[in-house]
Amino acid sequence: MLFWLFVIALIMGIACIVLGAWMYSNTKYDTNWLKQLGWVVAVIAAVAIAISGIVMICSYVDVDAKIAENNKRYESLVYQLENNLYDNDNDLGKKELYNEIREWNEDLAYYQNVQDNFWVGIFYPNVFDQFEFIELG
Repeated sequence: MLFWLFVIALIMGIACIVLGAWMYSNTKYDTNWLKQLGWVVAVIAAVAIAISGIVMICSYVDVDAKIAENNKRYESLVYQLENNLYDNDNDLGKKELYNEIREWNEDLAYYQNVQDNFWVGIFYPNVFDQFEFIELG
């Protein structure tokens, strides 16, 4: 929605420029303020659209790599947990494994929620629903 608000602001800015020019040519009213306002709004909106476009390109260009990275991360954590790799006399490494699993679950919860967010969801690809949370016990 945020991206579309920028597009609407750009259209409104262009409309103010055109309306100000039309009013000046047909009625000879001083509409310079309307044209200046239109230019300010249009330029700010155009910059915001350009930045949003760059952010979207950066988010979507490496989606397949992020999916592969997250698949391997998930598989590694599940393998370590299921095979009790850190089950020894003093449980060395178990806390680190649990911290990594906690981070995985937190990151997954964040991305699953933000990809469906009304305002900024367009900036996040809809790929995080294919991953699952890791249960600790």
